[in-house]
Amino acid sequence: MVEYHDTPSKQPIPCPVCGSRYSKIKYMPWVDVQDPVKLYGATSGIQGTQTLVVCYNCGLIYENPRFPEEIISQGYMAYNETTHDSQHAMRVNSFYRGLQSIQKYLPPKGAKILDVGTAGGGFLEAAQRFGYEAVGLEPSHFMVEQGRQNGLKIEQGSMDNHPFAPASFDMVCLWDVLEHVPNPEATLAAIRKIIKPHGVLLINYPDIGTWMAKLAGRRFWWILSVHLMHFDQRSIRNICERTGFEVFHFQRYWQTLEFGYLEVMAIHLKVPLSGHLKRFTPGAVQSIPVPYYASQTTALARVVKGGW
Repeated sequence: MVEYHDTPSKQPIPCPVCGSRYSKIKYMPWVDVQDPVKLYGATSGIQGTQTLVVCYNCGLIYENPRFPEEIISQGYMAYNETTHDSQHAMRVNSFYRGLQSIQKYLPPKGAKILDVGTAGGGFLEAAQRFGYEAVGLEPSHFMVEQGRQNGLKIEQGSMDNHPFAPASFDMVCLWDVLEHVPNPEATLAAIRKIIKPHGVLLINYPDIGTWMAKLAGRRFWWILSVHLMHFDQRSIRNICERTGFEVFHFQRYWQTLEFGYLEVMAIHLKVPLSGHLKRFTPGAVQSIPVPYYASQTTALARVVKGGW
């Protein structure tokens, strides 16, 4: 477990996408948590801890002020949550169906792909089943070891400290990762160097531009301490164009998880009456697989020829 002494306070930052220092406040925090391990050391995160602003220049919604990058990264490295892995088989099946739904846009079977922020390697298993040669990259030592025990090829690190050979991958995937990255433009620029000229970039992200997000407002379930910024289709296109990619397809991402697990997440997010529902839900019902859409979106981009 990582211990922190005299953790630096949150500092004002420019827009992580365009660098502008001009923004307006969108949501204010209502919970005071300063421990980086609690803020960043679990996939579920904590609601209500952030001041979120909107960039006047590019429209990105992001946390400002926030902790320095090294504090955030150390918090992610401390991640050792086992409940995320409890739905491993369900996540693998969801990933596989997701790949099938966009198969016509993807590289052929046998292609070499990289999954950045792979966690326990659920997507790697799905990609291997799909016919890909899959490699994962993950900052959490705990999750890397979990994946390796399952026979998966996972390297520990992140795009800023783990060099890969230029033009070595046919596809690079970021499944619910880009919103966690302190410097997303640098991450995509690094990916641009290791992806082949004909390669595909896959970004799956919580879309704050959906009607569901707008209806939920500050209680949008993806506004969590682990998410440093919130993208919509406009900002995804923007950051891709800035780093040498062109988005050519958007698609809703449907996931399937057990009803009981979704109840637990609803309790964590303080959904009204969720605790009462959980207490009266029979065990057989809790194990029922439930397909759902919760504003997650998959974007596909290609390398801009001769650009950047």
